[in-house]
Amino acid sequence: MEYEVVEEIIYGLESGILFGMASVISKMGFVFLEQGFPRMLVPICISISICCSGTGFYYQTRGLKHGRAIVVSTCAAVASIVTGVLAGMLALGERLPSAPTARLSLLLGWLLIIVGVMLLVSSTRVLRLLPRRLRRAVQSGSDRSFGARQSGSTRGSRDPNPSTVIQAATLHHLIASSSAKEKA
Repeated sequence: MEYEVVEEIIYGLESGILFGMASVISKMGFVFLEQGFPRMLVPICISISICCSGTGFYYQTRGLKHGRAIVVSTCAAVASIVTGVLAGMLALGERLPSAPTARLSLLLGWLLIIVGVMLLVSSTRVLRLLPRRLRRAVQSGSDRSFGARQSGSTRGSRDPNPSTVIQAATLHHLIASSSAKEKA
């Protein structure tokens, strides 16, 4: 697996775990209140929850800056769901549905989400396994939809690092505003 993909997954998992823990910690404050603990625990738990959420946003933003948004966001969502459910079951005593059909549906849904994330992350390898005719059709379809979204001036050249592309009007505006500040 490529280093960039691993980095995307790690940032997504870190942020998702923090988001899941934030929701469980805020719920714990209200559970403590119901059980007769001091009222001061509610704002303390909510403050810790806010800190976890903020740190989760920090890691998710770093992941989005360095990687693909679809991988980082999907991994964050899956990690948040799994962390919230597991922490809710272990720390708060919540239970899975008791009906066998509902429990099976829930577990099957989780399995499909995890398989979907694995396919998303390894999509380039999966694409290589497809027959050549189907692979060309998929690749040409994605190239056409990518080219249709680009403007006419940038369609001919594709820069591997999109953060290096600066529009001329933006660059002119920056130069004009910095020279105006120097004169003042």
